[in-house]
Amino acid sequence: MYRYRNQLDHAIHAQHKDAVKRYKRTLNYTKKQHWRDWLESMDKPDIWMVNRYISAPVTDGGKARIPVLKYKVGRQEISTRTNSKKGDVLAKGFFPLKPVESTDQPSTKYPKQCQGSVKITADQIQKQLCKLKPYKALGPDGILNIVLTKCTDLLIDRLLSIYDAMFKRKLMYKPWKSFTMVVLRKPGKPRYDVPKAYRPIAL
Repeated sequence: MYRYRNQLDHAIHAQHKDAVKRYKRTLNYTKKQHWRDWLESMDKPDIWMVNRYISAPVTDGGKARIPVLKYKVGRQEISTRTNSKKGDVLAKGFFPLKPVESTDQPSTKYPKQCQGSVKITADQIQKQLCKLKPYKALGPDGILNIVLTKCTDLLIDRLLSIYDAMFKRKLMYKPWKSFTMVVLRKPGKPRYDVPKAYRPIAL
């Protein structure tokens, strides 16, 4: 169509209009079908999430930007403008410092440490894979939950050997300790220039 843009009577222009209409119809149908499938797969706790989506104000779909954050250090109010500073301020609000650990009292009697072996079975892994919600957001590994649920028969033997080795050797895979955190606004807050108006979700 672009090649024949100067020939307005060319047949390719009509074909292009038809293709655009089909594309829009297919896109709208796919969105509605995906919404129906997602609603039908919802469990009881997720009904409130659906309600929040429906009752939330309409937006243009763009990312909400965090404005200049204001926080207090003692009695002094400080403003942050850069993303790195905003991240530090939000992280301090989300993850407060650990309390000071108390030293063990010599007179305290503690129970004996539990002793036992953990045996992972293929049935346990299969049950956990079936519980995964298929359309959750991706984590750092980039693996969709729906891939794990649909390919259980191909993955279960590999996962069984991995988990069995982890428990026997007392290992923890380092990438499993990392996650992506997204900061969301708490709905209905009068102002969003304070760290308390935000909450984190971990992917």
